[in-house]
Amino acid sequence: MTQTHSIEIAGFTSIDPKIREELRGLVGKLIIADDKTRLTVVDSILKLADKLCSFQAKDSASCEFSGLIIDFMLSYFLKVRCSHESELFHFLGLLNHTPITLDSPYYQKLVNNLCPSMEACPDTMKVFDRLQLLYIFTANGDFDNAKVLFEELEPLVSRKDTHLWVFYHLSKARILQHDNQLRELMRMRMLKIVEVYDVDGTDSAINFILRWIMAINWHKQSLMKKALLMRIYERVNDQKSLNTAFVLYELFALEDRLVPPAEKLGYQKKLIKFPASILNVHQLQILYFFAGNYSSGIQSHFKESIQNYQYSNYFLHKCWENILSVSLFMRNHLDAERYIKAMPFLDIRIHELSNQVSMQNNAYVESLQADYNKIEELYEKVGELSLTDSLTGLRNRRYLENNLFQMVVLASRHKVPICFTMIDIDFFKLTNDTYGHPAGDYVLKELAKILTNKFRKSDIIIRYGGEEFLVILFDSSLERSVGIMEELRQNIAQHSFVFRNQVIPVTVSIGISSGDTQEPNHTDLNTFISHADIAMYQAKNDGRNRLAVYTGDTKE
Repeated sequence: MTQTHSIEIAGFTSIDPKIREELRGLVGKLIIADDKTRLTVVDSILKLADKLCSFQAKDSASCEFSGLIIDFMLSYFLKVRCSHESELFHFLGLLNHTPITLDSPYYQKLVNNLCPSMEACPDTMKVFDRLQLLYIFTANGDFDNAKVLFEELEPLVSRKDTHLWVFYHLSKARILQHDNQLRELMRMRMLKIVEVYDVDGTDSAINFILRWIMAINWHKQSLMKKALLMRIYERVNDQKSLNTAFVLYELFALEDRLVPPAEKLGYQKKLIKFPASILNVHQLQILYFFAGNYSSGIQSHFKESIQNYQYSNYFLHKCWENILSVSLFMRNHLDAERYIKAMPFLDIRIHELSNQVSMQNNAYVESLQADYNKIEELYEKVGELSLTDSLTGLRNRRYLENNLFQMVVLASRHKVPICFTMIDIDFFKLTNDTYGHPAGDYVLKELAKILTNKFRKSDIIIRYGGEEFLVILFDSSLERSVGIMEELRQNIAQHSFVFRNQVIPVTVSIGISSGDTQEPNHTDLNTFISHADIAMYQAKNDGRNRLAVYTGDTKE
């Protein structure tokens, strides 16, 4: 078998050429062997490895030997292109978003993916949730809990249930690596790669190879890692698939001596164009944080830097939500004793994320200091065009015009639902006429406090004009938004507005529209706001102190 690729992996190893050729032949036999012969071939490969490798964590020979096995496997798998992406391959992508629960945007995709298994075994989802726990334990470094659960799951998972079987062995690989059972881990990886290839094809096999590359502690052999990644990238660079994202992200994450910042930025720009289902929020946060640093420190592009930091902050918020989701998932699926044992490992993740927040804040400040002259110009513009309403302290319409569109585009790109709501104070002119304009100002400020306390920091609250307020809810379905706004309406009606010992009756009319579009533009944004405004007037026409949802039938 002759290698024809442009990157020669053998140049990165000191292993004797005769051993390399013997290994090449054995790997070729492994790929085409039947189940019985396969075990014998794997044993032969491991005997060859025993002559060179100590199978210790910092054994360079083990890294090189693993790299050669991967290289010889790729010589076969990279020649074969799948005609379509399989259900198992999509399943491997979903695992990037654990835990997947009922309220997850990926839940229905998961159910559809596991449907054949569920027909054969009604308890499939219960087993999957326990496998998610196992996966979370190993990701958090909680291997005591992981090993107990691993033993409990062993009789529940068989090779017949391919998806669950694959998920189980992904966690097993982490346990073996943690226990430094590197020889057994090498055996398992070789067998699982060819078994996955048999049942599903090359895409899933290459994904398992990539996971092997990502897990190896390469040390001084990191050049070999980059060479292997580039081999795969040559094959998948025209795709926006899970494997392409894995390769690009691993190249992006390599140390600067192997991948300079300008090259990393190129990978970053490609990665952020991938569908949201492929990258997780942690990866996106890191990508945008890097771009913010690079734009400021190297390119001196202040505006672009701030925009990237804003995106990074958005995904940092999502990272916190993910940790909360993990905590809730564990609390719902563990007894008290196991949950208590698991919490210190979750605390470590919380501490790491807190450090990321501090680092991001410091980087942001350094970015501002580096662009001091541009900040001075920005201060002058802010003095002329304030983005904050002076009475209520809320954002004003100028903020809406300058900032909101990019946030809506980002949310739509990652398929985050958005709802636009317009709130109008009922009979506000009568309030001014009856109690005076200072009382009207008091009502506006008090209402602004209620809105600020009611909504998340990721939502946008704007004093749209006079007695009108616009609220944009990100990552909120129409059904959820209606529930939130109806509760808000009731809270306002029940709130005691007291000005100079006078109780002022205050109610609001609310209109809601859904901003569901794939590629929004400025016209779409204005349309969504207009629809919310139309619905709000419908609520007023229907008697005030109520909520209306925009439909195509709502009268303008």
